[in-house]
Amino acid sequence: MEFPLSFPILQTDRLLLREITLDDALELFTNYSDPDVANWFSDEPYTQIEQADLVIREFIEKYQHGKGFTWAIVLRATGEFLGTCSIEDVEAGSRGEIGFDLAKEHWGKGYMVEAAGAIIAYGFKELKQSKIEAETYSHNSRARRVLEKLGFRVEEVRKASHFYTLSAEDWLKTRS
Repeated sequence: MEFPLSFPILQTDRLLLREITLDDALELFTNYSDPDVANWFSDEPYTQIEQADLVIREFIEKYQHGKGFTWAIVLRATGEFLGTCSIEDVEAGSRGEIGFDLAKEHWGKGYMVEAAGAIIAYGFKELKQSKIEAETYSHNSRARRVLEKLGFRVEEVRKASHFYTLSAEDWLKTRS
């Protein structure tokens, strides 16, 4: 499998997943500066918009070096930025790791299951991955529920983290 030359755009019933750009810095900063959002993936909430610029540049660089994709999740109906979803540490034909964040006002609406489901399908169908992994804090019950709804299984619990795996074989079983 060759890494795609153009960034893949994914669509679901309600969402558009597109390449994140520096134009998304203010929305990303808004999410990452919210302690209730940042608490799940960062030591501290962002305090300066430059932090959002820097992380977006890192997302773009990972794609340019064939190491992963980070999508901006936007509502198809309005274009509103909801959060991000990524598949990183991509090893074509082998594995990848999924990660995600969502603005607090959009929690509990099924958006993340929808977005992550599209990315998982992309990972298995297009990237030909044999498994997709995820790691989350053990106390992050929302992320754990999302992963479990998508068919991930706990592989290991270490200290304060749960490690999940979803094999292509198990994913295909849930699609038939």
